[in-house]
Amino acid sequence: MNMKSRIDRTGSRVMLRRAALLSAALNPLAQQAARTAKTHALRGLELNVYGTVAGEYDRTGHLRTEVFASGAANAGTLGLVVGDRAPYASEIEFGTGPYELNEAQRQAYLDVLPRGGLLRFGRTGQAYLLPGPYIGPALMFARTLTRERLIALMVALWS
Repeated sequence: MNMKSRIDRTGSRVMLRRAALLSAALNPLAQQAARTAKTHALRGLELNVYGTVAGEYDRTGHLRTEVFASGAANAGTLGLVVGDRAPYASEIEFGTGPYELNEAQRQAYLDVLPRGGLLRFGRTGQAYLLPGPYIGPALMFARTLTRERLIALMVALWS
């Protein structure tokens, strides 16, 4: 019996196939993360702005129309950007004056936020100086959900 063998230095075909499937799935995962982030940001806006007691100003809905999220993947990395183009969005996210949160304070709240949670500090149309974070919680939720989805994909590919 004549047996021939060789060492495949580029990796096994199975591993290469799995890596290709994983790579192909990253961009759809990134786009799904963007949809998740935008939906969650809009939920946060409803809780902190539009679903609160009205104030002295008209609610135009401009914040809703300016929320954006995008996701992309390349070369094994997955990126997510979420934000709001309204000029006063950061004042809502962080608050104003004596009620303003700095980035470290906001991050501390985000770090203990339960999966899918929203932050509420009592902001209303009348108490409009208080923070009403909606971008940070959206990013945290999308990141958590994307990690879970990525882990599930990898388990499926390598099982």
